[in-house]
Amino acid sequence: MSYELRVGSKKQEARSKKNFVSYILPLVSCLLPLFIACQKTSEPPPVEKEVKVVAIVNGEKITADEFEREFSVLRKKDGPDEIAEMEQAQTLRKNLLNQLIEKKLLLQEAKKLNISATDAELEEAVRQAEADYPQDTMKEAMRNEGITRGEWKTKIGENILVERLVTEQLKGKVNVSDNDIGLYFKKNFKDFVKPLQVRAFQIVVKSEEEAINIRSDLLRGWGFGDIAREKSIGPEAEKGGDLGFFSEGEMPQEFDMIFKLKTGEISYPVKTPYGYHIFKLIERREAKKMDISEAREKIRRILIKEKYDDALNNLITSLKSSASIEIKETL
Repeated sequence: MSYELRVGSKKQEARSKKNFVSYILPLVSCLLPLFIACQKTSEPPPVEKEVKVVAIVNGEKITADEFEREFSVLRKKDGPDEIAEMEQAQTLRKNLLNQLIEKKLLLQEAKKLNISATDAELEEAVRQAEADYPQDTMKEAMRNEGITRGEWKTKIGENILVERLVTEQLKGKVNVSDNDIGLYFKKNFKDFVKPLQVRAFQIVVKSEEEAINIRSDLLRGWGFGDIAREKSIGPEAEKGGDLGFFSEGEMPQEFDMIFKLKTGEISYPVKTPYGYHIFKLIERREAKKMDISEAREKIRRILIKEKYDDALNNLITSLKSSASIEIKETL
C-alpha cells in the first residue's frame, strides 16, 4: 500500500443572472436617475482587491495568491525547521517560482499541441490516487496539505498533460538494449542489493482508545486478519490488513518501527495522519546481492527514467529560450 494523497453550479447560475442583467440593462437605463434620486444615502462602490502578479509567462499571469498557496504547501511538506532561516526560505521561494514558470510553459506547450485528457481519464486517475488513502482520511490529508479537492484534482490533470507531452517528445527515442543494461550493471553492481524486506499486517482505526482495545484483543488471541477485515479503515482491510513485502523507506517514516519488531510481534498503536496503526510482523527477508537477471527490470526502469528526465529538461530549456518571461515581483 502506498500512502502519498466538485464545485457546484453556483457559478453557472451567477453567469446566467449576469447575462440577464446585461440584456435588460438598455430597457431600464432611463429609470436610473429617478431611482438614484430616491435613495437617501448611497453606498460607495466596492473596492476591488488588487491582484498582484509575480510573473508573466507568454502573456499568462502567475499571481501572488497562487504562489503563496503553493509555498504554503511546500512549508507544510518540508517542515518549519528546514526553512526557518531567511536565506534558505528565499532560495526556496526562488526555486518555487522557477518551477511554476516551467509548469506554465509545459502546460502552454501541451495546449498548443492539442494534448488533453478526457473526463473519464481524469476521474480514473483521481480514483487511483484516492485508493492510496485509508477510508475517510482524504479530507484530513488535504487539510494538512492546505489544498482543496478541486485544486488537488487540477494538479492531477496537469500532471497527466505534462507526462503526455514529454512522452510525445520521447517517441522513437527510448531504446534500452541488453547491452545498455549489462554495462550499467557492471558499472553500478554495488548498488544492486536486495535490501532487508519485511511482510507486515496492519489495522488502522481513528482513535487511540479503539487501537488500545484492539491490541488487547489481539494479545488475547483474537485473529488479526478477522479484526482487520471488520474494523480497519485501511485500503488493505479486505486482505486482512496484509501490506505485503516492503523495505525501509518505502512507507511513511512511522512504519520504520516495524523493522524493530520480532516475527509475530504486535506493535503498540502508532499515530500517523491517517489514524492509529497496529502492526504485526509476519516475515523477514534478509538483504542479499542481486544478479543481473534480478536487476534487469530495475535497470531498464532507471535508464528509461534518465531518458525521460533528459527529455523533460531539454524541452524546458527549449521552451524558455523562445518564451517571453517577465518577473514582476522580487521574492
